Amino acid sequence: MKITIESNYLIFPVGTVSAPKELIFSDGTDVVYNIVVKLDNYAPDFYAYIDVKRFKGQTLELSVEPEMELIFRECDTIDVENLYHEPTRPQIHFTAKNGWLNDPNGLIYIDGTYHMFFQHNPGDVHWRKSKHWGHAISKDLIHWEETDIALFPDKRGAMFSGSAILDHNNVLGKNEGENKAAVLFYTTTSPYCQNMSYSTDNFKTINHYEGNPIIPFIDDRNRDPKVVFCDELNCYVMILYITDNLYYLFTSDNLTDWTHIQSINMNAERECPDIFHINDNEGNRKWVIMGARDKYLVGKFEGGKFIPEQDIMSLHYGACAYAGQSFSNLPNNRVVRMVWNRWYVKPNSFSGQMGIPMELSLIKLNDIYYLQANPVEEIKTLYNGIRKFENITVLPENEFKTNLTDSPYMFKIKGDHRNSGNLNICAFGRNIEVDFTKNELKLADCIAPISITKKNFEITVIMDRCGMEIFTDGGKAYMSCLIDYAAMDRNLPYFTLKSDETLEINELEMITLNSIWS
Repeated sequence: MKITIESNYLIFPVGTVSAPKELIFSDGTDVVYNIVVKLDNYAPDFYAYIDVKRFKGQTLELSVEPEMELIFRECDTIDVENLYHEPTRPQIHFTAKNGWLNDPNGLIYIDGTYHMFFQHNPGDVHWRKSKHWGHAISKDLIHWEETDIALFPDKRGAMFSGSAILDHNNVLGKNEGENKAAVLFYTTTSPYCQNMSYSTDNFKTINHYEGNPIIPFIDDRNRDPKVVFCDELNCYVMILYITDNLYYLFTSDNLTDWTHIQSINMNAERECPDIFHINDNEGNRKWVIMGARDKYLVGKFEGGKFIPEQDIMSLHYGACAYAGQSFSNLPNNRVVRMVWNRWYVKPNSFSGQMGIPMELSLIKLNDIYYLQANPVEEIKTLYNGIRKFENITVLPENEFKTNLTDSPYMFKIKGDHRNSGNLNICAFGRNIEVDFTKNELKLADCIAPISITKKNFEITVIMDRCGMEIFTDGGKAYMSCLIDYAAMDRNLPYFTLKSDETLEINELEMITLNSIWS
């Protein structure tokens, strides 16, 4: 059928168990856009908002394979009923208005605004290869506003993950006066290769680099470029996932010509590399390389290579955090990172959330470097009320119990690790088991260490409607659990501490958090 595009969105009914169909938009000569959608005119579970505003005023041919009747409506806004206040919508974590969300991409700070791009499928609540780059902005890392889709699939394939930098030295020659080019690096899939786009107006418009691809197909599904400037090498460095647990390092002086300098194997890792510099607690500058599962190497650049200074370490011990990325161009040498929390709860019209932004630090303890991740200080903008308890004695026959309000929470628990026995922490009907003898914290099937030194312990729990994020030992271990048995049961609005032996809790803080959507 022919259709003249007059609105921003075409809205199609989708059934989660229907067969995939391909929507094809053509201008009579070429295909200008295509997307796979599980169209279902009979029993839709979800409505897909397909962004067509870039075609406004054009008459296009719209077809579907395999052939079926096309039923849709048009609108100018994503007008989901009760948007951001659906019963299972996370209230303190970013989610897309509609559709699938995964990896954070192109995290960058420019002129007082944080930009977060993300892998996005507007046509389904499940992963599909026809990936877009969604886009959201924030002034404080906590409250986000979703804006227009930034990158669409095209003849080069889907828009897979990548990163962003600001071209301070105008090496691309694209800066316009005081407006420096923000450069996006990403993978396209037909075949897998690395590309570049840029913007000089805070991503209101994005231009594809005319010399794409900047790195052609290498092997398997090479993808997910992360680019930084390295002072030690006086050039740009790109880390790229290649295959299995193999990553490549490239260097460039101009962002367009890249030379492979090193191969790095990271056991038990794959995809979505991150690389950043960070000062340790003694003021020494180090470099960190991480994979999608939050395992990391600490080292330095010396002699033209990255030199690891210790074995691979783990930051994340949960089931749901993946594909984290650090922000580029942050002031004051901050290192802030966001991860994708994987989950889907029926019958939502959205899927996946971003983790709480985490500030990273590096501490040297007994000649071992540990990354520490903690919620950013800006989370205090959500504080609504604080209840504080001190010197709690938990007895086997006398649990500690207090009521909760229907709200997201942050719980902070501090005490002496030299306690023996087990501590059970229960909030909204969900249990965290702490075994001091084994030095383990357990939530569902996820296990994390409590303390490296086994002297004191501190546990921070952030609880939203769909699960928990837990930070132990000053953030040396991070756990995410966003599954049915970690979700908030709002029928059980109370908090308890139980122990099989007499146990002393030095301090308990219970902080209610406002919604980021209000």
